[in-house]
Amino acid sequence: MSHVLEPASSGRAKCRGCGRPIEKGELRFGERMPNLYGEGDMTLWFHLACATWRRPEAVTEFLEEGGDVEVDRSALQAATEHHRLQRIAGVERASSGRARCRHCRETIDKDTWRIRLAFYEEGTFNPSGFIHMACAQGYVGTAELMPLLETLGAVPDNADKTEIAALLHRC
Repeated sequence: MSHVLEPASSGRAKCRGCGRPIEKGELRFGERMPNLYGEGDMTLWFHLACATWRRPEAVTEFLEEGGDVEVDRSALQAATEHHRLQRIAGVERASSGRARCRHCRETIDKDTWRIRLAFYEEGTFNPSGFIHMACAQGYVGTAELMPLLETLGAVPDNADKTEIAALLHRC
């Protein structure tokens, strides 16, 4: 099953990595896999940058099969070396003080920044909990998460970006 890279034929598809629409004409990466609901194959669409971070194995397969595309090699290498980077789905402020960090098992205080996690299973990313910003390096293996968070569109504005970057480098 070979993966595909093509311009989006319409603006209806949403990226499986970040959840944002893929604009008409924008280059998109299609991960082909057996259809879970019937016969044949299905294609999961991603922005190329999102696929590089969230599905590096599929992008590497595509490149090894002779796919000719410019990808961020440092992102591809980081996502391959630190496999837990693929689980990062975004950042948010904790809505309550009930969630526990998957790394240190301590509660995450209300209104503090936390990293949202999602595991890839059977063609979808399923929510799987949270980690403290301070636990990011211990959980993922690197504190360099800002390029991934920016790709996912997870950082709301510049003030938050500065605060999140400071929290990540504090760990």
